[in-house]
Amino acid sequence: MNVTLEKVARANFEEVIDLELEASQEKNLPSNVYSIAESSLSDTFHPRVICLDGEVVGFLMYQFGEIGDFDEDECTIWRFMVDLKHQNKGIGKIAMGLALEDIRAQNRCTLVEIYYDAKNTAAKKIYGHYGFKEVGHRDDGDIIAERPI
Repeated sequence: MNVTLEKVARANFEEVIDLELEASQEKNLPSNVYSIAESSLSDTFHPRVICLDGEVVGFLMYQFGEIGDFDEDECTIWRFMVDLKHQNKGIGKIAMGLALEDIRAQNRCTLVEIYYDAKNTAAKKIYGHYGFKEVGHRDDGDIIAERPI
């Protein structure tokens, strides 16, 4: 299984926006097209395509804190999804490891955080595998988890 992260580009854009989630998962994330549009507003956002053997199977996006912000030494993973047809195959686990490597390689932060719905046990398992610890809740009820990079 060859899982890679690629930059969003014209060549993979349509495939990224066509990725799907189960209906129960859709409420947890904005659409990929929204996320890509959001990423165009600041160079602190980094959208990535998750590929399996060259096929687009997922999407993630992270953001570094902006200079002058109280959290400029942090990175937040805002989006992380694997297409409905490719879930429960271990792709998300590998992709999260690759995302952390990608973040670490940029040498811009010491802490990574991620938010997820408390009912999302699959996410909790993946994030726990990589050392994310629950540290609180957002106003919307999502769990805040973080780990040093």
